[in-house]
Amino acid sequence: MFGAAYTYVNWLHIPGALNKSAADTAIVLIGLSMILSGVCYFFNLFDPFIIYRKYLGLVGWAFGLAHVLLSWTTLQALFRLETWEKGLMWPALTAFIATIIFTIMALISNSRMAKLLGGKVWRSILRTGYIAVALIFLHVVLLKSGKWITWWAEGMKSAPSLSLLVSIFMLIVLLMRLALWIALTYKNRKVK
Repeated sequence: MFGAAYTYVNWLHIPGALNKSAADTAIVLIGLSMILSGVCYFFNLFDPFIIYRKYLGLVGWAFGLAHVLLSWTTLQALFRLETWEKGLMWPALTAFIATIIFTIMALISNSRMAKLLGGKVWRSILRTGYIAVALIFLHVVLLKSGKWITWWAEGMKSAPSLSLLVSIFMLIVLLMRLALWIALTYKNRKVK
């Protein structure tokens, strides 16, 4: 995944390929981890892949931490007064909150914590990951939407940026969760 992202970003001649590839790899792996619940619910064909959910999420989280470390100088601007006065803190703030959520998920993603917290609470905490995906989507939109609009307005003369493709994937992850929630709600009402 990382190799493909790095190759694509380099092919588009976008600076900071290593950092951008780590970020895109992180959210795609985390998104794959999260989308598996819905995919396996609706399509039994994918059931054997559910065992990779935890692995995908943890490796995605590690890539996310690599992105944070590679962005450290940019993150330091978040703590400057002028950043807040100009309202430029929102992309970093949304990513910061999402990173905290993903870190909590990573720390409790084991059977010991599931037993300690109880299955219901444990699953509820893990589901906050969808909030984190929405925050990362907002993070990317705040940072990249101007470039997407320019790309569109200039007639799409190059391949789309990876951030646009990854953002579409994040929307699909969120929509799949919504579809699963609707299906389970309908099923539970039918049973009662």
